[in-house]
Amino acid sequence: MKLIVSLHTFVIRAMAVAAAVLMVAVMLTICLDVLIRNLDRQPSAHFFTFSEYALLLIPCLGAPWLVREKGHVYVELLLMALERPARKWLTRLISVVCIAICFTMAWYGFEVTVLDWVQNNKDVRSFDAPRWAIVMWIPISFLFMGLEFVRYLWRDESPLAALASESGGGSH
Repeated sequence: MKLIVSLHTFVIRAMAVAAAVLMVAVMLTICLDVLIRNLDRQPSAHFFTFSEYALLLIPCLGAPWLVREKGHVYVELLLMALERPARKWLTRLISVVCIAICFTMAWYGFEVTVLDWVQNNKDVRSFDAPRWAIVMWIPISFLFMGLEFVRYLWRDESPLAALASESGGGSH
């Protein structure tokens, strides 16, 4: 079991690092694009395509890490108005709803990815890319986010940063 947990943690961290690298690469690509335009040259059409794909991949790769680090955005106004026992049950309900949504999106995403694979669909931009290779990151992301919410529920830990001290655990 420890091996699976370690592998899960490694994958989430690797995805986050890949998202960070992509953010820097998009920034450099945009800077290069602007520089080339200012030199009265035509930049590569691949710059734009790369940025489009990266803007899909960055949130998909980074979201599971954000859930793990409790860095996602939420509104705690209602939760803080509740008494502690009600707040604890509502955070559990929130976790269950998040699990259901994430696993549903992962399932649907895997269906789309497999269909794109089977039908050999292409995404035609400045170059042709297999569509499955682009969309596969969506179900992977939702799967890992769902697993993170399961982890919070299993540990009886709040997935919300402000409530971490009230739950059973706050460590990662």
